[in-house]
Amino acid sequence: MARRKAIGGLLAAASALVLTGCGLTGGSPPSGEDVDTSGEVGGTITFQTLQLSPVFDDYINGVITEFERRHPGTTVEWTDIPSDSAARKTNADAAANSLPDVLDLDTGTLAPLARKGLVVDMDRAAADVKTDFVDTAWDSLSFGGTSAALPWYLNTPVLMKNEDILAEAGLAEEPDPASYVELVDVSAKVARETGKAGFQPTEIGFPNYLLSLGVPLVNDDDTRAVVNTPAAVAFVKSLAELQESGGIPADTVSAQQRSEIETFQEGGTAYLETGGSRLKIIEENAPAIYQQIGLGRPLGVTGKGTWLVTHGVAVPKASKNPATAVAFAKFLTSSANQLALAKRSSVFPSTTASLDDPFFQAKPADLVTEARSIAAASLMEGNTIAKSASVDSEFTAALWSGVQPAILGEVDPERALANAEMKLTAILEAR
Repeated sequence: MARRKAIGGLLAAASALVLTGCGLTGGSPPSGEDVDTSGEVGGTITFQTLQLSPVFDDYINGVITEFERRHPGTTVEWTDIPSDSAARKTNADAAANSLPDVLDLDTGTLAPLARKGLVVDMDRAAADVKTDFVDTAWDSLSFGGTSAALPWYLNTPVLMKNEDILAEAGLAEEPDPASYVELVDVSAKVARETGKAGFQPTEIGFPNYLLSLGVPLVNDDDTRAVVNTPAAVAFVKSLAELQESGGIPADTVSAQQRSEIETFQEGGTAYLETGGSRLKIIEENAPAIYQQIGLGRPLGVTGKGTWLVTHGVAVPKASKNPATAVAFAKFLTSSANQLALAKRSSVFPSTTASLDDPFFQAKPADLVTEARSIAAASLMEGNTIAKSASVDSEFTAALWSGVQPAILGEVDPERALANAEMKLTAILEAR
């Protein structure tokens, strides 16, 4: 339980943490200036992680010990902080020019450091290992042409389905929906035949729906929002129709929205797209529903791709020992070390060699191993999509707020998206 809480909480925070408009003022050298990372590996560096202690103390200390053994004369001083304080602490450390030499960060907290040019470009400093990583994982940490961190651990979803509800709806023998458009269509049938909802749209999920449908969300240089497209209008219109028919829960767009996992484990929805680690939570909280679960490939595999959450390992340009810091970041994210972490947790590694291990490729023996295999296949087959780091919690909240009236049938979808696009562009311009 403690292990799942540590990693599960960390990944949940990964898409929620944001550090925007905080006025980063510290950091050196100046933005755009290169840092020489080719020097001798030695001396002392500081390394900071998010909410991995005490569950993963043995693992982290083992990695540090092995790095120090391979590089005599080096010392790695490790600190661990709560994930919910990462944005505040990172902002304060950057302003004081006291960032640790190596940082474990989610994309939301990493983004302002990258925009200010405060972190080492891994495209240059770690070019020799770039091909080791899943392409979309590497791309998800790119900001304006700069790779701001090395990918570390990932999460990507599977499709969970309540087979009892689908049987009641006459859908037991039908193929799984392979896109969000198909999910809406199937959900309408579930509502007609059972009086239950097909799925529960969420604020945090909505950008992923659009991205999978080919809606870019932002332009190439992250200066303008792009959400008012024909595909987005059609999708929001379909959600409004589904809301009216009962195909999504009545409180989906209310201020008191329940979590989608809570609704699913209460038997209120037929489908839930989420990380496989949620299976353990459902098994503990709702064992009867757990017995009804079947698994399928994530939505979006026939479109632009399914969502991906990435944690990265960054090295600030202000590090006084950048050569050792980059060497440690590369060692920490090596295939062997990533595989070892994955075997101790519910996260996925970001290197293809790790994903090719029998741990992920073995024939599934239960729901947990089946979910692991499905998600690993998505990563290996290139069925994930990198979301721009500009699409953070602030962006996501504003987008969801903008489309809620349209889903409720109070505003025309095109008008709602046009207004949302203007507000989102203003947010991007303010950055």
